[in-house]
Amino acid sequence: MSFFRNLGLAGKLLLLVGVFVAVFAAFAFVSMRTLETVRVNGPVYRDIIQGKDIIADVLPPPQYIIETHLVTLQLVEEADPAAQAALIERGNALRLEFESRHEYWRRTLSPGVLADAMNVTAYRPALEYLDTRDKELLPALKAKDEARVRAILATLKQKYEAHRRAVDEVVRMATAQNAQLEKAAEDSVRSSSRDLLWLGALVVAVVLLIAWVTGRMADELSRRIGKAAEVAAQVASGDLTASVPETSGTDESARLLFAIRRMTADLSSLVTRVKQASIELMSTATEFTATSRQQESAISGFGSSTNEIAAAVKEISATSAELLATMEGVNAVAAQTAQLAEGGRSGLRGMDETMHQLEQATSAISARLSAIREKTSDISGVVTTITKVADQTNLLSVNAAIEAEKAGEQGLGFLVLAREIRRLADQTAVATLDIEQMVRHMQSAVSAGVMEMDRFAADVKRGVSSSQQVASQLGQIITQVQTLSERFDSVNHGMRSQSQGARQISEAMAQLMDGARQSATSLKEFNAATAHLRDAVTSLKEEISHFKVPG
Repeated sequence: MSFFRNLGLAGKLLLLVGVFVAVFAAFAFVSMRTLETVRVNGPVYRDIIQGKDIIADVLPPPQYIIETHLVTLQLVEEADPAAQAALIERGNALRLEFESRHEYWRRTLSPGVLADAMNVTAYRPALEYLDTRDKELLPALKAKDEARVRAILATLKQKYEAHRRAVDEVVRMATAQNAQLEKAAEDSVRSSSRDLLWLGALVVAVVLLIAWVTGRMADELSRRIGKAAEVAAQVASGDLTASVPETSGTDESARLLFAIRRMTADLSSLVTRVKQASIELMSTATEFTATSRQQESAISGFGSSTNEIAAAVKEISATSAELLATMEGVNAVAAQTAQLAEGGRSGLRGMDETMHQLEQATSAISARLSAIREKTSDISGVVTTITKVADQTNLLSVNAAIEAEKAGEQGLGFLVLAREIRRLADQTAVATLDIEQMVRHMQSAVSAGVMEMDRFAADVKRGVSSSQQVASQLGQIITQVQTLSERFDSVNHGMRSQSQGARQISEAMAQLMDGARQSATSLKEFNAATAHLRDAVTSLKEEISHFKVPG
């Protein structure tokens, strides 16, 4: 039972069809053997007819010489020469017919008691009778020797009586043999009829079993494929909360549900991680904006304080210290942002690989469903062949019924048997029609599954394209963040130099102004990079916003 459960759908159907074909072949073999045995001109029929031919031949004429004896007696009493010549010619014709049929039975009868009685015991006195008549009686009649004619007639009478007793024994033996053959034929037909009834019942049971198992398999397959289509439609619409039930077995539908369940779990985990990363990126972009505004305010302070540098060296030194601390914080935030962006890019690579695996899995599922559709087409061909065999059996039973009608009363048993065979053939044709309809329903279900998987594969391809676009945009963000980090290092180094060279501020005012201008330019670029980052994060959130994940 476990072996049958672990077979694929095509294997189960092929196994059931093979069992049906084997039982049907046995049924057809027994039917053909029975028909061949009891049909008109079959072995049993020929044996019976042969026995009846023996009885017919030993009756006068040709093998029973009673007519020859009567012609001989008439010849003795006839005085007209013309009539005597006609009787002699008639006697010669009867002898030729006797010899011809004797030669036929000598070749036809099998060696045994009946053949000895027919070809020896009955033949010998008849041959002696004919020889005595031709060699002795006819010359005596021509010589008109009445005394000798009467003596020869007494001898002929003894030969005829011996022949008649032998013929009676042949008739008795042939009649007994015919009775035995008819009883054997009747027993054979009765035994074959019982076998046919049992085989017919077995065929019906097998057909019912196949119908029941096929119905169970079709229901289970339809349920699993329907569930797979429902989950695929939910995933295609962005709902990743759909649950796939656990299934037992290792056939194609079970593997399909298992693959969809794993695919849904992986995709849900990936979307969850992308959402978290987008939230972190948005927070980082907000921090970037706040920091850039602080930098703009600081540079504005630099511009307004350049006229008071001479009187506010101490304030500049303190301000430089504060700017140094601020720039170190900005540098740390930029480094953290670069690390987060790099992690986001790694996550997108994993997402891209997962989407490719998902695309390959959907292609494999479509191929498996196509293979199932081809197997059901092969099963339709086998069912068509079975229908043709049932039609041929029905035609054969009709021919047997026609031959039985020709046989008259002797064919009544054969007529009943032929009608029973035709009825069983009709039942077989109806059963194969039901199987063909079931196979068509299965093909329709598999075709619907293939269409659903094709639509799902198209959605997966669009998801792969979107993930690649997001990866490209995130790469640009990472490049901009790395550029900002290098520039923050330069600003930090400059602020340290300003703190250490407070006593040389008056000589380095021009350089300070240049540094302020560079800082303003860097802030503009930083603001632009921050805007790009916010746009990319917003686009990413819009892409994954239609996905619903559990919990």
